[in-house]
Amino acid sequence: MKLLLALLLTSTLARAGPTQPTVDVRPGSSNISIGEKFSVTVDVHGPAGTTYEFPQETGDGSVELVLPEAANRRAETAVYEAQVFALGAEARIPAIAIRYTLPDGTAGSLRSLPVPLNVISTLDPKDPNPAPADFAPPVPVQVSRAFWVASAIAGSLSILLLVAIARRLRDPRKAIDPTVTAPISPEEDAFKALDDLSVSGRAYGDPRTFYIPLIQIMKRYLERRLQAPVLEMTSAETLSFVRAHAWTAPHVAGIRDLATSADLVKFGGSTDASNAERQLQLVRDLVGRVDRLRRAELERETRAVEQRKTA
Repeated sequence: MKLLLALLLTSTLARAGPTQPTVDVRPGSSNISIGEKFSVTVDVHGPAGTTYEFPQETGDGSVELVLPEAANRRAETAVYEAQVFALGAEARIPAIAIRYTLPDGTAGSLRSLPVPLNVISTLDPKDPNPAPADFAPPVPVQVSRAFWVASAIAGSLSILLLVAIARRLRDPRKAIDPTVTAPISPEEDAFKALDDLSVSGRAYGDPRTFYIPLIQIMKRYLERRLQAPVLEMTSAETLSFVRAHAWTAPHVAGIRDLATSADLVKFGGSTDASNAERQLQLVRDLVGRVDRLRRAELERETRAVEQRKTA
């Protein structure tokens, strides 16, 4: 009798399914290279009628996962778009936190286990001293006689100019009021550089002459406007910086895509420029957003000062 009751209980529990949700994570590829985009499928199993909520974006710096906007975040399965930026033991899909609500209204959360990834190198295994490819080998500088002649002339003209300035300073009646030229704002400088890059059509010739200037335009603007040494930062440091700043955080995914494309062109020999127009527009949108938020902040500060004066 006891054996019969145990069998009946086991059968009932099997038909009822799991009482608590469980999660399964599967990468879409077994061998992945640095910067390569791949899919990650997350399946959740639980009692019938349970609802789930997947995070829109997650990662730990070595692997980043983004859920497409059109995906249903409350379904039982989520397919993430992922990229890996590390090698060795650090290359693994991080734990993903998922919220759920059971049919009886009980809310909870569960986390998946990290999944190791097999990251393969894009370098030639036969090369004993592999190194990232750069634009071109060093070119020796040759100094001709014409260089020395031009240097002598330039030096003489410089001396004459200094003498003329000294005489002018000694005679205040002949002083000339200097013309003050207004400095170009970071926004104007960035938009002009983006227009020049777009008109040049470099992306359709050699992508290296497009992506590297585009990255430099973005970094130079962020450095001037946000007053941070962005030009000296690596791609990972730049992503960490823009993620931490409220004005640039919404553009992290696009900037990561741009930085990956530039790194693959510079170091991996990629010639893919299919996203050039979209990434050019990304930098325009970034500059426009930061400029709008900055002007709004200045207006709030001005109103606050005026209110304190009238109080």
